[in-house]
Order: sequence, then C-alpha cells, then structure tokens
Amino acid sequence: MRSTFYGLEIARSGLFTSQQGLSLTGHNIDNSDTEGYTRQRIVTKSIEPPINTGLLRSPSKGQIGGGVDVVSIDQIRDSFLDMQYRRENTTKGEWQAKTSALQYIEDVFREPSKAGINQSIAELFDSMQELAKYPESKEIRSLVRQDAIKLTETLGHYDHQLKQLRKEQDTAINIAVMDINDIIVNIRDLNLQIFKFETGGDVANDLRDRRNLLMDQLSEIIDVDYYETRDGRFRVDVAGMPLVDHVHVNKLESVLVEDEIIGGQVYTVKWEGLDRELPITGGRLKGLIEMRDGRGPEHNEPMGIPYFVEQLDNLAKAFVQEFNAIHRRGYSLHEPGEDGISEQGYNFFAYDGANPKEDIDISKVTAANFSVATEIMEDIYNIAMAEDPTIDADGIPREGDNRIGLEIIGLRNKKDITVELIVDGESKNIAIGNLEDYTKGVIADLAVESSHSDKMSEGQVILTNSLQNKRLSVSGVSIDEEMTMMIQYLHSYNAAARMITAVDEQLDVLINRTGLVGR
Repeated sequence: MRSTFYGLEIARSGLFTSQQGLSLTGHNIDNSDTEGYTRQRIVTKSIEPPINTGLLRSPSKGQIGGGVDVVSIDQIRDSFLDMQYRRENTTKGEWQAKTSALQYIEDVFREPSKAGINQSIAELFDSMQELAKYPESKEIRSLVRQDAIKLTETLGHYDHQLKQLRKEQDTAINIAVMDINDIIVNIRDLNLQIFKFETGGDVANDLRDRRNLLMDQLSEIIDVDYYETRDGRFRVDVAGMPLVDHVHVNKLESVLVEDEIIGGQVYTVKWEGLDRELPITGGRLKGLIEMRDGRGPEHNEPMGIPYFVEQLDNLAKAFVQEFNAIHRRGYSLHEPGEDGISEQGYNFFAYDGANPKEDIDISKVTAANFSVATEIMEDIYNIAMAEDPTIDADGIPREGDNRIGLEIIGLRNKKDITVELIVDGESKNIAIGNLEDYTKGVIADLAVESSHSDKMSEGQVILTNSLQNKRLSVSGVSIDEEMTMMIQYLHSYNAAARMITAVDEQLDVLINRTGLVGR
C-alpha cells in the first residue's frame, strides 16, 4: 500500500510544475519584443510508480504514478528555416551592397541633365558651330575655350566622384572585416558559456538566442557554414576553414596591397597571421569587393567602379585623338593689331603635364588628367579654324577660313571612332562609335545593371522577410497563446493546491479523529 503522504508528493510535483510554467510564460511575455528571442516551452513527463518486489510488494492491484516532472525547457525553433534564412540573407547582403554603389554611380552621372557629359559635349560643338561662322571673333573663341574647359572638368569631376566612392567601398571592406572579427569573438565567448552551462544537464536557451542572432548578422556579411556536434561543440566555417572552432577563433585581417587596377593601395582580406587570401563567395563583403574591383564583361567581371572609370578614360582619349588629329593640321589666327604669324601643330586637348605642340601619347590620357592644351589656354587665337595660314606671304591677313573648324564640327556625327592604343607593346583598339552616343551607351549599361541589381535586392528582401515571418510563426512569442498558457498553468496550480488541501483534510481525519469512538 502507498503511504498516506504519497498524495501530498503527487500534488507537490503538480504545484511546482505549474509554478515553473507560470514563470516561463512570464519570461516569454517579457521578451515578446526582444530581437532574436525564441519562445520556450516546458517539456514534462509523468513520474513512474515505484516498483517493489518480494515481501515489500503491495498486495493491491494497479500502480499509481508519482505525479509530474519537468524534463527540460525547450526552444521552439526550426533549424532548417534558420539555414534557409541565413543562406538567403547572404545573397541579400551581396545585392544590397551592389545596389547601393550602382545607385550612387547613377547619381554621379545624373543623365540626362543640364550639367552632364552629353550636355557639355553638345555645348562644345554648338560653340564650335558659332565660331565656324565667325572665326575671327574673340568672344566666341573665349566661349569655345570655356566650353572645352567645362567638358574636361566634368569628366574630371565624375572620375573623382567614382574614385572617392571606390575609397569608401574599400573602407567599408575594412569595417566589414572588423565586424566579422567582433562577431566571431562573441560567438566564441558564448560557446564557452553555453558549454559550461549545459555540462550540468541544463539548456542555455537565452545564450543560444544571442548566438543565433550573431549568426544572422554574420551571414549577412559573409557566406558561412556552421554546425554543432553531438557533444555541444559549435563550429563556423568559411571556404572550408574554421572561423570559430568551439572556443578557438581564426580572425581575419584587411591588408593594404598595391592596387593593380587603378593605382594606389586597397585592402585585401586574409587570414590573420597567414599570407593567404580568403575566398569571398557571398555576402555584403563580396558585393563591396565586386563593386570596388569589377572591370566589366570584357574581363569576365561585374560592372564595378573601375569599369565606369575606364569608360570615362576612353571618352577622354577619343576627344584627344579625334580633335587633335584635325586641329594640328589647322593654322592659328594672328592676333588683330599685332605682328604675328599663323602656325600649325597646336593641340586642342591634352593631359596635365604635356608639353606644348608635342604629339600626345593617347595611352597617357585619363579622365583625371584630361585638359585643354596649354597652347589654347595661353592664347585663344591658337584655336585653329583655318586650313591655310591666316596671313599670306606678303603679310596680308586672310580672314574667314573655317574649313578646319567644319571638320571638327563633323566629329559630332562621326559614327566609327576607334581609339588606337599601344599597351605593353601590343596594339589595342577601343570602339567608341559616336562621341555622344558612347556616353549614352555607358549610361544605358549603368541603368540596366542598376535596375537588375535593384530588382535582385528587392527580391531577396521579400524572400528573407518571408523566411523571417515563417521563423517568427514558429519561434516568435504570441501574446494570445501565452495568455492561454498562463490561464492553463493557473488552473493547474489552483487544482494542485486544492488537492494538497484535500490530502491535508484526509490526514487530519486520520490523525486527529481516528480511534476516538468509545473514549
């Protein structure tokens, strides 16, 4: 037979279990708005009845269990949804980084506009058209020079803006590496705390929530693999190498190296203490690197900042080549009222540091150093509009010759411009086509690339939000559900307390009133 006090033990287990359930429900409600928190539930089991054998075995039939016991407090979490979310979060981080850079480049080019490249080209040809009508006009010559300066400054400004953006991308890469190192150190510390806590058989749910939140943040920056062994050791890998191996970390470092694309120095990502670059296969870090270094389809690379810098360089080279080829054949205009001669061989465009009247090396021209030739800057009468000397052999001025000017104006409609370069001893031809159309083509490429990146980014945001909502539907705290659980535990607590009262009354009868008959 069971002890009379056995019922008290059963009621006590129910009372304590309900009390623990109420506490856990309160914990869930308090953290309903905590980022990364996963709702928790008590897992219970019935206590088996004690089994006696031999002389001590009860002769009664049937065994009554010993009440209820708390087995564990589990997180309600779907690891498969976590894996899906982090994989798509990696892709989202990559496309968002690209979209941000491409949208900035669109803002730099701001085409069509009244201050864009095409407007500057149009104004230069328009002023050349006016000068062809009045080749002796000092005022129009000044206008031509000013419009030429405006074109060179516009290309130079765009080049500066793009290179400034590239520096910002490089800085962002360095910051991303520091963020990765901070996150993996925190994961390492949490691994140590979780392992110590769970060694005694408990589950460190709240610490695991913090680690899962860090993993979400890490997956947005870089593509990672992760797993936990049966004995509770957690590992995070990048490209097959461990970033975190339970309580050990292998940090990354951003090292300055010579930039082989544009020049200067840029950061490359390596394993700390090892002369070994880290393959970047996804995440915001990949997007930043591709925008910083991408040279375009010709190099089987994405359209990054170097690609658009190169297009500006090509346009500057085309202007220098085409304008100078015609202009150097023309003759300057003698300055009215002064003795002088008409000379040819003057450049119209050049690059900073070029000597007057030298044959320009096109390979040295870039959008950054593209400039109006020194000869033109020093004297507007050196703008060659005439095909023949403007002073004849007897010193008599010949005015009104505009044939060279008309040839220059004809460049506006030329459709087959090709820049010829010698690179490393080999000839290289860059197809420009038409000067104005070339710029439009670059803008069109940018618009297509930016639109594609924006759509991919939006798609990934929608996908990750959908996965996050699915995660929340599993792991998130529902106030309505918690209120239901609270009422359930409250009733269970009251029932267990009432049972203790009932057993107490039973014991009172047994102890205080049994055996009183006949006294």
